[in-house]
Order: sequence, then C-alpha cells, then structure tokens
Amino acid sequence: MVATGLKTCDKHSPIGYNFYHNRYNQMRCLTINSFCYNKTLTIDNNKVRREINKRNAEVIDIWDQMSEQQLAEALKRPISDIKKAVKELKITDYPIEDVKDFVRIIKFFDKKPNFVKNPSLVTKDEFDFDEHLNKLLKNGTNLVTRVPVVTIMGHVDHGKTTLLDSLRHSEIVKQEFGGITQHIGAFVVSLDQQNNQKKISKNLVTFLDTPGHKAFSAMRERGANITDIVVLVVATDDGVMEQTIESIIFAKSSNVPIIVAINKVDKSVNLTKDINYLKTGLRAQGIVLEDDGGDIQAIKISALKNIGIEDMKEAILALAETMELKAYFDGSVEAVVLESSVDAKKGKTASILVQNGTLKKGDIIIAGQKSWAKVRAMYDEWGNVIEKCNPGFPVQVIGWREEDLPDAGDKVWQLPTEKDVKELVNLIKARDRRRRAEADAMAAQNKLEEHLKVYREELIALRSAGIRYKRKKNKGPREKMITNEGEENKLNVIFKCDVTGSLEVLYDMFDSYPNDKSDAKVNLLHFGVGAITENEVELGACFDRTVIYSFNVNTMNPAVNKLAKELNVTIKKFNVIYHLVDDLKKEISDRLPLIDEEVVLGEALVQQEFVVNDKHRKIPVAGVRCAKGVLKKSNCLYKVIRNEQQVTKDLKVSSLRHLKDEMETIKKDVECGIRFDGIVGLDGLRFQPQDTLVCYEMHKIKQKTNWTPKGF
Repeated sequence: MVATGLKTCDKHSPIGYNFYHNRYNQMRCLTINSFCYNKTLTIDNNKVRREINKRNAEVIDIWDQMSEQQLAEALKRPISDIKKAVKELKITDYPIEDVKDFVRIIKFFDKKPNFVKNPSLVTKDEFDFDEHLNKLLKNGTNLVTRVPVVTIMGHVDHGKTTLLDSLRHSEIVKQEFGGITQHIGAFVVSLDQQNNQKKISKNLVTFLDTPGHKAFSAMRERGANITDIVVLVVATDDGVMEQTIESIIFAKSSNVPIIVAINKVDKSVNLTKDINYLKTGLRAQGIVLEDDGGDIQAIKISALKNIGIEDMKEAILALAETMELKAYFDGSVEAVVLESSVDAKKGKTASILVQNGTLKKGDIIIAGQKSWAKVRAMYDEWGNVIEKCNPGFPVQVIGWREEDLPDAGDKVWQLPTEKDVKELVNLIKARDRRRRAEADAMAAQNKLEEHLKVYREELIALRSAGIRYKRKKNKGPREKMITNEGEENKLNVIFKCDVTGSLEVLYDMFDSYPNDKSDAKVNLLHFGVGAITENEVELGACFDRTVIYSFNVNTMNPAVNKLAKELNVTIKKFNVIYHLVDDLKKEISDRLPLIDEEVVLGEALVQQEFVVNDKHRKIPVAGVRCAKGVLKKSNCLYKVIRNEQQVTKDLKVSSLRHLKDEMETIKKDVECGIRFDGIVGLDGLRFQPQDTLVCYEMHKIKQKTNWTPKGF
C-alpha cells in the first residue's frame, strides 16, 4: 500500500518534525518526494518491511560446489521455488556453478548467506603412513639367535662408564669431558677375549652406556626401550639416588629384566651396613634381590679395581641364554636410531641399532617420517668399514639424503627401491602441507570471525545512533609492528651440538625458560647439529648482542672465527653441559634491569624532638645521637623506624647541625639536630624518643636470574 496525498504545513509542525528529524524512520527507507508546502510525501512500505526483516533474517550456510538440491534443502523450499527464483533473477548459467548466484537466490528469499567449508569433504588424512609402509616391507622367515643388548643405567658418577671400560678393557672415562657421560654410547664386547678389537663369534654382547646426569632423562628412557637387559649400577657410598629410581621406573615400564651391580665396594668402610642401606632403598622401589628372597641378581663389584667383573659377565651371559633372544636375519631391516650428527669428513651420520634383518651397503632405508638414506658406507665402533650388519649390532651409517637428520629414537625401515622411498617421502610431505594449510585456514577463519563480530557490534551501535555512513578519521601514521624497545634486555641465542640427543636436551632447556614472566627475554634464533657456519654468524649479526653456543663441536673453521670477530658476534664453546648452563644463566642475569638497593650508612636514636620557628612556621627537628656508622647531609636519604615498624622513608635533610654549626657528616656517639625537607607544621610527622633514623644511599645493583632448568 502506498500512502499519497499527505499534506504538511511546515517542517517544524508535528508531522514535519517526525519525518524530517526522526533518523530512525530514515533507516526504514522513507522516500520523501518533496518536503515543501502542498507537496506529496510517498512511503514505500515494501522497502520498510524488507529493511526491518534484514536484521532478523535466517542465516543459510553455503559452500563451494553446492548443488541446487542442497540449496533447496538449506532454504527448506521445493526445488521448483529455486527454479522460479533463477528465472526471476535472470540467472543464465544453469545448473548454477557461481557461488555469487547462490548468494543472490538466498537474498531473494530474504535470508542471509554464511560461507562454510564443504561438509562432504573427508576430514581425515587420505594417506596412512603405517598402512603404506606395511605394503612395502618384506617379512622375515629365518629366526636365528642374536647377541643380547645390555644397557648400563644408574645415577651420575656411580661408575657406569668405568664398568664398561673394565668389561672391554678401554679408557672411555678419560675421553669424557667433566667425567660424565653425555651421549648414548654403543659398544660390542666379547666377554671371552676383550683385547681383540675384531668381533669374535662367541659370547658377544652389545652394551649401551647411558648418561646419568638428570638432564639426559630422555636418553635413559630410549636406552631402556631398546634393550634386552638393564644393568643397574648403584654405588655403596651413595645408595639409591634420584636417577637410580628413574632408571628403575624406565626398566619396569619396558618390562626388561634387571641385574644390580653394587659398585665401589673397595671404598666402603662398613660394607655390610652400606649394602643393607642400599637394599632398603631398592626394596622401596620394588627391587627385591635374591639374598632377600627375590628374583633379581646382585653382583658386588669394583669397576675401578676390576673386582667382581667375571661374576658380572657370567650373570649377563646366563640371563641372556635363558631369554633365548632371536631375530629375523632375512626380510626387511628394522632398526632404531641411537644418535645422529654431522661429521666434518663423513657428512651426515647416524648410529643405529639393527633389530631385524641384515643391513648391507647400498640398502635403501627411511628413519622416522622425514629422513632417508642409500647406505653409502657403514662403520663399526672402532671406525672400521663393514659390508653388513646383523641384528643386535650397532653401526654408523652415512648417505643420508634429506636436509633434516634423523632424530634419536626414530624407527628405521628398509624399503625395496629408491623410487619407493621417494614416493613415500613425497606423500608424507604432501600430508604435512595439507595439515599446515588446514591449520592456517582455520586460524584465518577464526580471525575473520573475530573481526566480523567487532564490526557488526560497531555497525549496530552506529545505526542505533542514527548514523548510516561514517567516514573513518585518519588516525595519523601507522604504528610500527616491530620495534627495538627492550633490546638491551634480550638475549639472542644460536646453539649447535654434536649429536641430536644433546640438541634435544638443550632445546627442552631453552623451552622451559619463562619468557612471559621474566624481565630478561631469551630469543632462540637457530639451532642445529654440526659445526658453526658463516651463515649462522651472519644471522647472529642481524640481532644485537647475539651469543652462539657450541656444545661438544670440536671443529671450527678459522674463517668463521674471523667473521665473528668482524661482526661482533660472541662464540662460546663448551664440552660439559652444566658449564654451558652456568654461562647461559650469567648472560641472562647480565640482561636483567638494575634494581635499587639500600646501603645503610649509619643509624641514630632520637633523644628529643625540638620545635623551631621559621618565618612564623613551626617545624619539628629531631635531636639525635649517632649510634652506628655516620650520618650524612647530602646525597643520602633517611627513614624513620618506630617499634620495629617503618613510619616513613626517602626523607632528605635540609639542615644537619652540631651545636650551632652546620655539618656535612656526624660521626658515631656525636649528638646533632636534623631537619628534613617537606616536614612543616605540627600536624605531619612528629618524632618520638627512641625512634631510629636510618641514613642510607640507593645503589644500582645487578640482579641474578632465579631460573634453574630442570636437572641442573
């Protein structure tokens, strides 16, 4: 219905006021043909109705590749209504493919479109790594007895590596920095003829030496997961310690039998008492020895003096024989990565422990889901080149192709051809790219929804205020997104390690630093395995006060040192992990802001308060006796202590007099009068007998970080 012929007399009349001044009616699309005397006013009620319904319109989800039938179901209308709308809107392309045409149809029915992801898409990954891998692996058929794998575990400095030295007649301890093991070491030992470096076919055992330091927990856990027998070394002078308990937990969770080596019996003054104390600690952890009616062997040894070593050998061989350890010598190779590193001469290397199959030169292997190799050469623990490696033996492999090194603990599989491994790696990369794209799309969608929410709220507020269009004001130049503020409190770090196991420990340590709570920030720029390169020095030079930490990396190109000096980049080398941590804490402390500290110069006891007149003002003056140190007039502050409670502080002296003389300092046991700035009248601060005045200076001092990484 269209109302016509409506007359108005004046725009200031009641009717004219309503149509001229009411912005709410303007938002309802009132069309005013003329607002003069004796003119006609036309109101389009259809437009008003549509505008009113826009706010409460139903939201319809649409997506790419939507069909007309799906649109009809979403609109809850028959397909014939959709066809009528297509004809009414003069949409020529049929069937509809353009999503813009879907938007026009939805608006035709007074609805609001909402773009969503196609619900028919499969959400799970089409590529299943395990399923694809199993199709390529060849099952073995020939089960043969293999050598046992024995892991030596225990607390730091309890003699694990010394025991291994006694078993293989070596001197590994002397080669270790700081006297502690910081890697997993793998060694093949003949318990019959130790002096021969070549493998002997009889009574061979593969030993894994794990670190005992608290920081290397992940290495100990990996050692327990891949072993057949755990030798738990416990020192008589220490008993059961923290890492001893942790090693027991790892062995139990892996369901691995334990042999307890009670070490350092030669140092014990009262051996019976020490062993009873040790047994009590073991029983508390569920380890009951054979002497106490349990089933766990305990051997008393001195690894340093070679006492009880033969008994230890017999215990290991006897337990291994009862376990009947076997593996497939044919079929696809299965192994596990012990460590990986970058050698200056060999390039990328990885030490692996073969568990099934026979690894040969030229084989194609994949480690984890990111690294693969065509075995170019293999080396034993002595550095000798070998052509094949049977189950139960460790071997160092070179020939890794991908940029990333295999991680310690990664599973290794042999694949038939290089084509198969490349296809598998490409599928893995495609899956990872798809996952990243989906995560990025989800983040972008969430950000868009947050923006639209704020936009709609602002739009509703503007329209409620009667403002339909509003030009945004220029707020001046755009703020910088990246600033250099706080750079003096930031430590930029690059660290390089010899093997991935150490890299894992240091990365976890840096990750534990509370950047959000500390005044000094730690910014990890880069990390990796191998020697420091010129590119890494140039990266460090892009940031202020960068420190490059080199852990156990012995090779250093002279050109790198020269470039670091030219670019003012600090390189620090460490071979012991807790020395590196101490230096890191010192660097963090140097970047903490200075704090104010009170340095007390002297103390005085108030004897009596005097009130003096100064230009018709009454001012309280403290009559005091210096009881300790000296009292100064300039460049110092005072605070008042009453009944061991601070009354006020940061008072400045305006006058310090002894008798009638103005003084700069007052020595101990001398009386004087002190007048302070800002104390005027008798309604403010008043002094009482036995009040203590403390004279102090404010000094800027360095802070020390209270951050202590786990395990240090």
